Amino acid sequence: MSVGTNGFELRKEIFADERDDNLNEIGKRTRRQDIEGHVTGRSPFYDDHLFDGLLHMRCVRSPHHHARVRRIDTAAAERMPGVVRIVTGRDVPVNLNTLLSLLDFGLDDEPILSEAKVAYKGEPVAAVIAETEAQARAAVQAVRVEWEVLPHVLDVEEALKPGAPSVNPAYPKNAFVYHGKYDHQKLRYGDLDRALAQADHVVEGRYQMSPIEQAPMETCGAIAAQEQNGRYVCYTGTQALFFSLGTASKVLNLPSSRLHFIGGTVGGGFGGKVDSVHEPLAILGTMLVLAGVSLASAAGDLREKEPTIVALFTAACILGINTWVGFVVGVVVHVAFIAGPRAMDDE
Repeated sequence: MSVGTNGFELRKEIFADERDDNLNEIGKRTRRQDIEGHVTGRSPFYDDHLFDGLLHMRCVRSPHHHARVRRIDTAAAERMPGVVRIVTGRDVPVNLNTLLSLLDFGLDDEPILSEAKVAYKGEPVAAVIAETEAQARAAVQAVRVEWEVLPHVLDVEEALKPGAPSVNPAYPKNAFVYHGKYDHQKLRYGDLDRALAQADHVVEGRYQMSPIEQAPMETCGAIAAQEQNGRYVCYTGTQALFFSLGTASKVLNLPSSRLHFIGGTVGGGFGGKVDSVHEPLAILGTMLVLAGVSLASAAGDLREKEPTIVALFTAACILGINTWVGFVVGVVVHVAFIAGPRAMDDE
């Protein structure tokens, strides 16, 4: 333990296993393990796995932030050249999910293909499987959806006010439910009053973050195909292979032993390729049409984002003696942020 002249303890031994002080790589010419494959173009990505007769899937998405689905008319799309199958919510064995359920946390509140109501702009309500990507895109435009537009709310603090439009029936007050009954989670450590009393300076403020979104060169996607003995293989760029496997097993109501997931090089992710549902949709397409199916967001896709995080922040800090670095000894933070699904515009 190291103790500064101001009595502030630097309990470094607690973090001894978290970082090796010898790992100082700044300014060094360290060779990446995967660099040779990247610079020669030989690193394998999920969409390098092609199959004869591979079909392509594209989604029909909501143009509204919040709306009721009155009717989906697929007749015109079904007659278009190259169209093999239109998939809707009734084709999904378990059409309700949330990634958190794999951790026994949260409520299933996200349909794979919405049937009754959409809760965000870009939410998928149907999927087209066609012989080419261009044919699938054209058929998506031919699907007619009758919408009843409903009131929506895009601001975090407005969403939490009484009388705000209720967007998600699983969370009617627009707030996450912790432990089955609480609308917030408290995390406490140490003696806050003592920390504030000994602080040289107490800084209070309100901060709002700008929209932040992952933008990797490789977008989300998966390719599924049949294997022997009733198994399905899925090539995917997911960042969390076993999360994706668990989600597909749950949504498709299949034992995981019938799913063969193959990951590989991830073309950038930054957290945006953890909760993708491309895998179960691609596998579902293969199950329905008995052929390989590819589902990928188009290059340059952006997720619709409103300003997402509002933090009401109170911090206490004590400045170290004979140093330019100040130590934070007490923090009170109240944070509200959007944590629901977000649209991926694949037009």
